[in-house]
Amino acid sequence: WAEALGSPASPSFVGAPPAELIEAFETPDFKAQLFRQQTDKLTWQRILLMKPKRLEGRTAGVVVPFYDPDRMCGYDLKTKQRLGPERNTAFFALHLVRQGYVVAAVEAYPYNLLTSEEQAASKGGMGLWRDAAAKLTRQHPRCTGMGKLTHDTRLATYLLAADPQVDAARLGVMGHSLGGKMAFYAGCVDPRLRAIVASDFGLAWDSSNWGDPWYFGAKLKGMRAQGLSHEQLLAVGSKPFFLIAGQYDSQASAGPLLEEARKVRALQGQGDSLVMYDHHAGHQPTWPSLKAAYAWLARQLAMPAPDFAYLDLLAEEQAKVGK
Repeated sequence: WAEALGSPASPSFVGAPPAELIEAFETPDFKAQLFRQQTDKLTWQRILLMKPKRLEGRTAGVVVPFYDPDRMCGYDLKTKQRLGPERNTAFFALHLVRQGYVVAAVEAYPYNLLTSEEQAASKGGMGLWRDAAAKLTRQHPRCTGMGKLTHDTRLATYLLAADPQVDAARLGVMGHSLGGKMAFYAGCVDPRLRAIVASDFGLAWDSSNWGDPWYFGAKLKGMRAQGLSHEQLLAVGSKPFFLIAGQYDSQASAGPLLEEARKVRALQGQGDSLVMYDHHAGHQPTWPSLKAAYAWLARQLAMPAPDFAYLDLLAEEQAKVGK
């Protein structure tokens, strides 16, 4: 799997990468520090480190990757204003910090690979992704897009684990869609991440666009011919895994893979820590599915049972705008 993914790291670029503090600020919901972290010799990523307003001692930490930190923290990082309530269910980082976690909301490739000038020059549609995939291939011919996404998510874990208010023995990862792909891979291959929550990312090869050039591209055909399949990562890593299924994941597509992973875990004497909540309601998670996932995550990371009053307020806001 490591060979299939590839990595953009050079032999001299190992361990905790440099991170520069850009700014510190506070919102009505959390305290925050925005960092610029080096991901290899040529690129950087933004990481928003979010902390509860009142935090004493150390607590569990969660990495939340997505296109940009804004769409996970629920705030426009330029204006510091709350984003509209129509996507309240998608603000995983905001949900988690309000439950008492320290959260690292992480920016993803292609936005941390293409310069602002290159992004502006990209053609519409999926041009940005195609340009980023081509640039990655030029820089790191043996690295896939999914390898880049996994590598960068793991690097952000250094920043989270090093914070003095984070218990590095209680780290998890959670993501939706593209972020779900990042959470799945980083969680499966990084031993520091103890629990994984992934939302509707396409666990089965045919459930998502894994063969697009910004993920595995033409390499996927050879991987499938070799018999590589995602239940292997779940079986070997033995990580507690919670799948929020909706559109691209379902009982029909993901269920057989989870069952195969359970069989291997049983042979190893492992308990059943693979959970799927299929809400049958499209791509976005539902409030009941999120509450189930957060209650499960709290048990995995030895956190108090969540108080869902804040989520209920977000649900009411979202219902008012009819989303």
